[in-house]
Amino acid sequence: MRPLFFALLPLMVSACTLVDLQGADFVGKEDARRYVAACARSHTDLYCKALLPTLERTPGEVTVLLVNLGDSDRTAAIERELRRQGLTLDGFVGSAAADRFARANIFLAPRIQAGTMTSLDGRSHTVTCRLNELNTEECVIDGTVRGGNANDPRPGVVGNVFVTDAAILPFD
Repeated sequence: MRPLFFALLPLMVSACTLVDLQGADFVGKEDARRYVAACARSHTDLYCKALLPTLERTPGEVTVLLVNLGDSDRTAAIERELRRQGLTLDGFVGSAAADRFARANIFLAPRIQAGTMTSLDGRSHTVTCRLNELNTEECVIDGTVRGGNANDPRPGVVGNVFVTDAAILPFD
């Protein structure tokens, strides 16, 4: 059995792509900046690539809304909103629309909580929170974006990723 394993090992290793040990899967969501920077390194994650420039220019503690699905689902959420505005994904990353998207989906706050919260674009949002059937806090922003804070409030935790269903906040 051992000789077979060592004979197959080079084949298995050559079939693998390089593993990014600093990729999003290996970075905790308690640090929004590190998490978005890690997921922006993906070839297919337009969502994080669009957030990153605005996030890098934003000082202070932030909470970033992040669709907690695959790259294609995140892109689809953006594409739906762009289509509503009469725009397309062509040239989206680095555009004014990408900055509007980022500013609408970033909050200068350590976490999303019940009450009125303001996103980076200056819009006020109504947030309601409750414990769900799993006894974890679930919040809804403006009655449309449902999700939860990914971090645990504790000393040393900086920033936050608010993981959502397939919805994002409008950015027109």
